[in-house]
Amino acid sequence: MKDFLSKNISTTLNPTKRIEWIDALRGFTMILVVFSHIEVFGFGIPSNTVNSFFSQFRMPLFFFISGFIAFRAGEVWDRKYYTRQMLKKMRIQIIPTLFFGLLFSITVFSHLHNQTPSSSILMFIDNPAKLGYWFTIALLAMFVVYYTLSFALARCKLSTRQVVLAAIALILYLITLAGSTTIYSYPVARWFSIFNFMLYFQFFVFGNIFACYQERIFRFLQRPNIIAVIILLLFGLFIVNSFIKSSSLIDSLVWRVVSKMLVEVIRYLGILSVVSAFRHYEHSFSSNTRIGRSLQYIGKRTLDVYLLHYFLIPQLPMVGDFFMKAENTVLLATCATILALLVIAFCLMISNFIRTSPTLAYYLFGVKKNKQGTPASNIDLK
Repeated sequence: MKDFLSKNISTTLNPTKRIEWIDALRGFTMILVVFSHIEVFGFGIPSNTVNSFFSQFRMPLFFFISGFIAFRAGEVWDRKYYTRQMLKKMRIQIIPTLFFGLLFSITVFSHLHNQTPSSSILMFIDNPAKLGYWFTIALLAMFVVYYTLSFALARCKLSTRQVVLAAIALILYLITLAGSTTIYSYPVARWFSIFNFMLYFQFFVFGNIFACYQERIFRFLQRPNIIAVIILLLFGLFIVNSFIKSSSLIDSLVWRVVSKMLVEVIRYLGILSVVSAFRHYEHSFSSNTRIGRSLQYIGKRTLDVYLLHYFLIPQLPMVGDFFMKAENTVLLATCATILALLVIAFCLMISNFIRTSPTLAYYLFGVKKNKQGTPASNIDLK
C-alpha cells in the first residue's frame, strides 16, 4: 500500500509520467460517450435504462479526470509559466474544435438536417451545445479559471487556493439553478457554452482536490464496506430518482428540487464508484494486459476520438424503432457497444493517418513537436 501511494504521489509531481489506470479510465469514459451518441443520435433513442444510468456521471467523470490530471503540486505559477500554459491550452482546445466543428457543420450536419452551409455555421456558433462540440469549449473555460486563480494566488497556501476554487464552483452551480434558458438568453453565454461550464466546473475542482489528497481518500475508500455503501446508494438513489421523474411527483416544485439534488449526489457517487474500481483493479488495466493497453490507447487519444466520432455515427433510426418496440435493454446495449467500438476504431485509424503530418498533428490534435519537427508526445483531452 505504501509503495502504491508513494508511486502515485511521485507521478502527480512528475508531469511527464502517466498513470496507467487513469489513462484506462479515460478510455472507458470515451467509450461511454460514443456509446451514448450511438443510441441518441444514431438510433434515435432518447433514453433507456443503461444509457440514462451512465449519463448521470459520464460527463462529470470526464471533467473529474481533467481536474485530476491538471493538478501538479510542484508547479511554480510565475508570469512566464502562466502565459505559456494559457497559450498552449487555447491552441489545443480552440483550433481543433473550430476546425472539426465547422467542418462537421457544413458537411454532415447540413446534409442530415437539410441546412445550407452558412446556416449550419451560424447554428454552430450560436448553439450552446456547439452541435456536440461544447465539451472542449467548456473545458477551456475551466482551465482559464484554474490557471488564472493559481497564478493570482500563487503565494497563498495550496489549501487556500482549493477553498477558493471550491467556493467558485459552488457559486457557479447555484447560478445554474436559474435555468439554462435564463443564462442562454445572453448571446455570449451561448457562444462559449457558459451554462455547461458553470454546471460541470464543480467536478473539475473535485478531481483537482481528489488528486491532491488521493492518499487519504483512497485509504478511506479501502475501509471495509465503504465501497459497498457507495454502490448501494448509487443504485438506490438512481431508482428513487427514476421513480420521481416518471411519476406525478415531478409536477411539484419541491420534488423537482429533490430530484435535482439527487442527480448531483448520484454524479458524485458514480465518480467515486468508477474511480475506485479502476484504482482497485489497476493491475488489470495496466499495459501488461490486453484490455489495459486497449483502454490506455483510447485514453491517450481522447481528443482525436471526440473530434472525429461525430462524422462516423451511423444513422440507423430503423434499429432504434426495433429496439423501442422490442424493449430489450441488454440487446440494445450490446449492439450500441459494438458499434461504438467500431466507430472508435475508425477514429483511431483516421487519427493515425492525420498524425503522419507533424504540422496537422500539432494543430489538430495538440501533439508536441520535437526539435526535428516530428510528433514527440500526446497532449490529450483532459
